[in-house]
Amino acid sequence: MKRSSRQNSGGLRPIAETVLGALRRLGLEERFRERELLGSWNEVAGPDIAAHVRAVDIEDGVLVLAADHGAWRQEVNMLSAQILAKFEDLHGPGTIRALRWKNRPAANRRRF
Repeated sequence: MKRSSRQNSGGLRPIAETVLGALRRLGLEERFRERELLGSWNEVAGPDIAAHVRAVDIEDGVLVLAADHGAWRQEVNMLSAQILAKFEDLHGPGTIRALRWKNRPAANRRRF
């Protein structure tokens, strides 16, 4: 008796393929991809910037950042073209279109 191709494909699969398939079926693939981009912030920004600026969200291709001091906001604003280029190098064109700040730092805000 010959097995159908559907039955043959029921063997072992890489876990990443299984997880991505489940995320697609649940409509969560895009949010998972966004979390992956957020997770690469430290690599993109480098250790000095990442110690003072964190990526908190992605909204329609816009990376939302929070900084512990205005000087770091200014630094990132000056480096925004390089930061966007690094995201493109790591994740492909158009992954992050722009940077936006979540809020202004307060003098007594806890540093991260």
